[in-house]
Amino acid sequence: MKQLLLILSFFLMSNCENNNSKDFKLKIQSTDKTVKLNDTINIDISSKRGTIIDSTKLFLNNKAVDNHVILDNYTLGNQDIRAVVYSDGQSFTLTNSFDIYSDSAPKLYKYEIINEFRHDNKAYTQGLEFYDNVLYESTGLNGKSSLRKVNYRTGEVLKSIKIDNEYFAEGITILNDKIYQLTWKNQIGFIYNTDLEIMNTFEYGNSIQGWGLCNDGEYIYKSDGTNKIWLLDKDTLEEISYIEVMTNKSKIKNINELEYINGKIYANTYQLNRDVVIIINPKNGTVEGVIDFTGIRDLVKESPDLDVMNGIAYNPKTDRLYVTGKNWDKLFEIQLVENN
Repeated sequence: MKQLLLILSFFLMSNCENNNSKDFKLKIQSTDKTVKLNDTINIDISSKRGTIIDSTKLFLNNKAVDNHVILDNYTLGNQDIRAVVYSDGQSFTLTNSFDIYSDSAPKLYKYEIINEFRHDNKAYTQGLEFYDNVLYESTGLNGKSSLRKVNYRTGEVLKSIKIDNEYFAEGITILNDKIYQLTWKNQIGFIYNTDLEIMNTFEYGNSIQGWGLCNDGEYIYKSDGTNKIWLLDKDTLEEISYIEVMTNKSKIKNINELEYINGKIYANTYQLNRDVVIIINPKNGTVEGVIDFTGIRDLVKESPDLDVMNGIAYNPKTDRLYVTGKNWDKLFEIQLVENN
């Protein structure tokens, strides 16, 4: 049976001085109410009052397209449509946008605990990363922020530096013997060597805040508390572009601490109703997996300052994933198990 097309109609205003763009209507035709990756859409411009349309030009994200578009090589999230309508010697520009969602549901994972290690329960963990088998940790809160090197097997803090009180430290990543550390709202980041000596600073671009960092050796990835993950040039730290994190049903906001593992970005999400880590395709923003950490916080000693799960670190030496949380007294070495 032939599937009926659902017509999503956008009534758009013209940006022309001679504004009679109400004569025109832009329709996007899709096979579902939610437009998904690899869907085909049809873009149609029609006249509402019998005004003759001489010709049209269509643009998707500033790239010329036909009225028949296969959404196979697009990042997820917001897509901008622009239509230029030519009629009776005049041109009229119509604009609007729509979202692309993932075309598949994420796989579900649970966890097995391999080992438990001591962790400083005064550490408000914001960033966690292994480098040369040493665990580096960034802790937050104004007046309590720090950057430290940790013996992960004993929990001993090998070296620590205090961050100035005006800064709320956030995520870190380490690339080519340089540690990059974010601050939350100050629009500035710090660069250190692996001995925790300050080398330089950098400023943010269009990202609104600093939350999490990771890298793939070529790019640095930065979260800012929205559903966006920004790609930064590893040398200049300029924000080049971004992906939007999406499932097949929704945008995932509050993307927090990040870790790059075997071609995927693993991310904490701040203040969800449960402790989960999501697995993201860095090329298009698809949430490919969700790790349910239900029950892991029950293994942590209760304290007045105990807070959410935050902190993911992959150690290439052990091929294991390590997780902790804000003011948790344990660091967990875990193994993922796919739900059947």
